Amino acid sequence: MAIGGMKANARNIETDPELKMRLVPILADEKVSYFNMINRAKAASCPVKDRFDFSLDLEEPLKIKNPNIENRIRNSCIMGKWDRIAVEIFNYNSYEEFIEFELNNTTFFGQILFKINDEMIKILNQVEKDLIDNQAPGYKAPLANSTLREKSGMHGWGMAIDFDVGMNPYVLNEKSEGELDKVLIGAYDNIAKLMLGKNESDLRKLKIGRTAFGNGSIGDVYDILREESDAMKRYFLLMNDNIALQEFIETEWAVKNPDTNPPDFAAIKAQMENDYRILGGKTDTGNVWRTETREDPPFAPNSMGGTGDPATGFLNLRKEFVEAMVNSGFAWGAIDISGEPGDIQHFDLRLQGVGARVYDLLLKYK
Repeated sequence: MAIGGMKANARNIETDPELKMRLVPILADEKVSYFNMINRAKAASCPVKDRFDFSLDLEEPLKIKNPNIENRIRNSCIMGKWDRIAVEIFNYNSYEEFIEFELNNTTFFGQILFKINDEMIKILNQVEKDLIDNQAPGYKAPLANSTLREKSGMHGWGMAIDFDVGMNPYVLNEKSEGELDKVLIGAYDNIAKLMLGKNESDLRKLKIGRTAFGNGSIGDVYDILREESDAMKRYFLLMNDNIALQEFIETEWAVKNPDTNPPDFAAIKAQMENDYRILGGKTDTGNVWRTETREDPPFAPNSMGGTGDPATGFLNLRKEFVEAMVNSGFAWGAIDISGEPGDIQHFDLRLQGVGARVYDLLLKYK
């Protein structure tokens, strides 16, 4: 594209706001890049405005020809979101090129992690150092199950990692599982009421965010979730021990509910068995309950082959590990995924740096 043609197109694009929005960051990146080659002092004073007057400034640096600029500008208008983000943020010509050249391998507490972004490598190194410095010698991190999953959210950019997925499931609010959530929350409520004396489960508060939990610290979020996870463990332990269940009702439950008649033993037993089935536990026949729409119960997702067990609880990550991850810059999927919190196993970089820019464009480009 001739320089005059670029400038003319830039001016005419004012009538097409969507196309303008795509071109502004590309041209701005090129402007700074070229001024860096020609005059670093001037590059620092190249503000990006929400208009195309700055395209006039491109004439001087474009005398040094970039053979890719025409394709980058043209393709960004027609390519899918994964390629567009690779172009606009990482300066690759395609998502496939990004995957091939941008991601690297590392280790984390002796575990080899494949295909992750350099920014995440740096932060994971800091997490490892902090935990080694502050915990007992020989500290062991949980098993890392998943890093890169191509074209899948922040995993698709090597900026997310899951830990011990069988023990830390997606408990609620998973995308496109609204009907399942209506059933799941009833089971969580039953556990919280019987075991903790609550009116309802605190998992209902996840969409509110951290501020709904204690003082809003990640430690307070963890403590409340861990309390309910431990209650779940004991709930299903009692399900299989009639003597212990009866004793619990007559003692602990009675103390917490002095003005209420004790629940019927048979009804509670049936409730426990139904809740176990709803959450994904295998029945006596070996089958796992599924909804008609094939939504996945937390402990029997298709991706795990139904190997989970509600009797193990939903949170086994240690508190100091979660705090170290979050304090170093990770978002915790349990609470920090806007609109879809509840992914206990998941950590990603959506809250800072280049990860925040990627996340914003994932939301913007459908």
